[in-house]
Amino acid sequence: MAKAAALDIDLAAPTHQPPAATSPRTMKEKGREAEPSKNDTPVNFRWPAAEVKALKRAALEADMTQQDYLLSCFHAFLQAKS
Repeated sequence: MAKAAALDIDLAAPTHQPPAATSPRTMKEKGREAEPSKNDTPVNFRWPAAEVKALKRAALEADMTQQDYLLSCFHAFLQAKS
């Protein structure tokens, strides 16, 4: 078996630090409002997985966020109702 060679590492030498991971894009960078309104209230509800996928596809096709798409659907419903 070969004899181990001595490592000549200078522990005091500065080491290269990789750049930090990039932060996720904010809503402002995507061209939308970054800060939610102070009047916004979170609403949580459960949907079947198939319906969630359909909502995501529809919002993507309309080039809207899911929240904006749901709000536009709700407003359309209210107008059709009256």
